[in-house]
Amino acid sequence: MTGVQTDRAHLAARLSSTTIGTHTRHEMTLPNGGLVKEFTNANGRVYALTWSGPGKPDLRSLLGGYFDRLQAGNARINPRARRQPMQLVRSDVVIQTGGHMGYFWGVAYIPALAPAGFAVTELQ
Repeated sequence: MTGVQTDRAHLAARLSSTTIGTHTRHEMTLPNGGLVKEFTNANGRVYALTWSGPGKPDLRSLLGGYFDRLQAGNARINPRARRQPMQLVRSDVVIQTGGHMGYFWGVAYIPALAPAGFAVTELQ
């Protein structure tokens, strides 16, 4: 996952940030009304992101090298199951995506970079 300012510029998004305990939540509003949230740890490293809205953001840019892992994992799925949301669950990264025409969502996080006590429910 890349950096917040790089992503904000690439997505041409408006940014607002809020510090919450041991992490900071950065909310980026996209020109199409979609929302990307990036979560950084105390060292400023992005450890999680979520997205939702009428279109998918540039996931290749947001996920960096993890995007290729997601695609490779999805390529091994039975073609009939491809209508299911894509997901990748590994010890180094968890990515889940879903949605339908007009509304897409997703969550990705790197467990090793997450603050102690991190829970996926904090990404709401």
